[in-house]
Amino acid sequence: MLKSSFSVFILLILFSMPLFAQNSLQGIWEGGITVPGGELKIIFKIDKTSEGYSGTLDIPQQGAIGLNLDPVSQAGDSVSLTFKAGQITGIFSGSFDSEKKISGSYSQGGPTTPFSVERTSLTTTTSKPENETDLIISNGEIQIGGTLTLPTGNIKAPLMIMSSGSGAQNRDSEVFGFKIFSDMAQRMAEEGIPSFRYDDRGVGKSTGNFGNTTLEDLASDVEAIMSYFQNNAENKFQRFALLGHSQGGVVAGKVAAENVAVDQLILMGSTAPSLSEILRYQVEFAYAASPVEKSLVEKEIDAREDLMKAIAFKKDIEAAKVGYNQAYSELLNALPDAQKNSIPDIDAMVNNQTEQLAQIYSSPQVRSLLFYVPTDDLEKINIPTLVLFGGKDTQVTITQNQSRTRKALEISGTEFEIKIFDDANHLFQKANTGLANEYPQLDKKFVNGFLDYIIDWMTTN
Repeated sequence: MLKSSFSVFILLILFSMPLFAQNSLQGIWEGGITVPGGELKIIFKIDKTSEGYSGTLDIPQQGAIGLNLDPVSQAGDSVSLTFKAGQITGIFSGSFDSEKKISGSYSQGGPTTPFSVERTSLTTTTSKPENETDLIISNGEIQIGGTLTLPTGNIKAPLMIMSSGSGAQNRDSEVFGFKIFSDMAQRMAEEGIPSFRYDDRGVGKSTGNFGNTTLEDLASDVEAIMSYFQNNAENKFQRFALLGHSQGGVVAGKVAAENVAVDQLILMGSTAPSLSEILRYQVEFAYAASPVEKSLVEKEIDAREDLMKAIAFKKDIEAAKVGYNQAYSELLNALPDAQKNSIPDIDAMVNNQTEQLAQIYSSPQVRSLLFYVPTDDLEKINIPTLVLFGGKDTQVTITQNQSRTRKALEISGTEFEIKIFDDANHLFQKANTGLANEYPQLDKKFVNGFLDYIIDWMTTN
């Protein structure tokens, strides 16, 4: 799932504060950072272990759940919590106002912002359903944390392995309180379908750095999970169904095209074109109402793509940055005076935008996906495939993805179905507009008939 540009604001938090000896960080702490348009809610979940503290960070409004804090340390009156993702560093400094409240300020390489957290619980543990077992699976030096959910009765389908969308996601694929994979796993179990869902690298119990994880790495994690279950005496499975949501569908398709142990493939709001083409479509959509001459908009978009190509293929990067800088500067200077005058320093804004884009495109994961075409894998598929789209999905649209996916599967010659849920958004909730900004207000459940359709398909194919 593709995130808004503001999600960069808090991808990395370093949290340090003076601490009185009698105070403890154990528990759940909730607070907020003031941002344009309101407050960004922050939740720290911190546990005490025999070796010290460990914890995670949630940013519910951005759909970021279970991001690792590592290390978490305490020395005298000082405590620090560090979250690493990409190259962004944020710092929270504060002190205990009381046993239950810490106040201070947040900074991210610039001005500080007031910030405080209050402890809402002394524990972070919740009870688990009896049919769920948490596992740690090794992929070389990487540890993959996940949950196996088993039916209470007979098993009627292969083990379904669920891969989440873009951005660092926890095993539940939780977005604004909607636990997509957790809800799916329990319903599947009721119908005899076992499943395994897992934390992305650097999230929850999984180690590694998600931003530095390439498409090959993501696929190898799925392969490692399959190998574990093929060789595990207690919970042994030989056949698998891969379900990928959004970008997870790219991963699932790649593995399914290469591994003969995969019996079924389910693509849930999954993309057909390369990431570069998707980004171009999104930028064109964002500029649709722009008052600037269309030729300047196209020039800026072309310059973005030139920058992507230069970084992806490591050729003439500085020249591409200069080209983008010029194109974006021309666009901003062509804005109506009222809009242009609201920008304090156009040159600074242009330079900042250029460097930010270069940084994003240079991350190993984004670079590995920029010009990777998922339908190339689908042309090689020889197993039953179910393709699911939301009729109101504005992130992976039917217009851009359905016909290409269909053509690739027709070339493969495999059996497949394409099902569109007319009222569903990218998360397959019943939607109004389908835009991401309404996700927090929607019911935390799937659109009617969605899970039933998957269950029927899996148990008959």
